[in-house]
Order: sequence, then structure tokens, then C-alpha cells
Amino acid sequence: MILERFTVGPFGENCYVIGEAPRVAVVDPGAESARICDRIDALGWRPEVILLTHGHLDHIAHAAHVAERYGIGLRIHEADLPYLRHPQMPDYARMMGYRPPPEPEAFLTDGQDLEAAGLALKVLHCPGHTPGHVVLIHEESRSILVGDVIFQRGVGRTDLPGGDTATLAHSIEQRLFALPGDYTLHPGHGPETTLDEEREENPFFGRRATVRLR
Repeated sequence: MILERFTVGPFGENCYVIGEAPRVAVVDPGAESARICDRIDALGWRPEVILLTHGHLDHIAHAAHVAERYGIGLRIHEADLPYLRHPQMPDYARMMGYRPPPEPEAFLTDGQDLEAAGLALKVLHCPGHTPGHVVLIHEESRSILVGDVIFQRGVGRTDLPGGDTATLAHSIEQRLFALPGDYTLHPGHGPETTLDEEREENPFFGRRATVRLR
């Protein structure tokens, strides 16, 4: 599923290009769109859609750049639409080169079976980091794009507007950890991990947790 990962911007955000090449989708283009697009073009890939796991600035700042370059639309959960229209920290948004992206061509919904760039994805709504955060499950490769819900031995912050610790706990424990079997997790920041590792070792919600967030 994952064709390439780009770690971009001052927050080290992971933008992913996924698909069945040459068809691709761009997930969370938060910065450095010229580098991402130049690489896509050099490989002869054809972007078809932008998928956004959530609406925080470090994941959406260059969505407009990619959309304009390829004439493609984007998709996000409806609950995070306000982040697209009114990004937090407007001064910082301008510094990052943010431009308002187009209105979504469609919304991502919980339980949706989504075809994107030749991939069959399942959308799972996992709020808490933001109200409309989603993760994208690719069963064939046993992989999940988890955005900022969970990281290698970490979890998404909940102290920003729209965040909620109890909701994030439910998303991790009752939604992600409840999935059967193991998956490779591709987070919005940092290295990949696995669901089994985080079920056991995550310091906040794993079986060996040393700090419980509630």
C-alpha cells in the first residue's frame, strides 16, 4: 500500500503516497509539497485524490498546493471541516504557506469502504485528537494509516481545541485495539510500529502502561 513516505515541515509530519502505481493518493500533505510533487512526477505517478486523516495544520497546510497542481479533490471527515476553513494559529499558517484548500469532494465516514487509487480501504472514525480524526485500514497488506491517534510508544495530544482525552482513550482501546490480529501502523509522526506492540508496550494504553490517561 505505502509507496513512499515523506517526513515534512517543522513538526516532522509524515505525508504518505499510497496506491497501485501509477495511480496514487496523497495522504496528509502538510508541507514541502514541491518536493513531494516533484518525486511523484519523476516516478510517473498519477495522483487521483488527497485523503486527510484530520484537520490539524501540520497535516493540511499544503493540501491546496497538491490539489491545484494535479486538479484533484480531497476528502476529510465532516467534523474536521472547520479546520480546513479556519486553521488554528493563522499567523503560523501563513508562515507555512497555507492556502485554503478546495471544499471536500466527499466526506470520509465511519465504516466506509473506500476505493482510492486502486486500493480498498476501510475508514474508521477515531476521534479524540480531533473530533473528525479517521484512520485508513488496508486489509490486504494488514496496514493502517493512523494519523495522530497513536504513535510508536505514544499517543496524540488532546490539549488543543477539539481534543478530548476520554474520547481518545475510547478510540484507541475500543476501536483500534479491538481490531482482530496484528497490523503495521503508519503514524503521522515518527517511525512505524505494530498494533500488537502498542497493545503491549504503549505507555499510556498498553497492557504494561505506566501512565493512564483518562
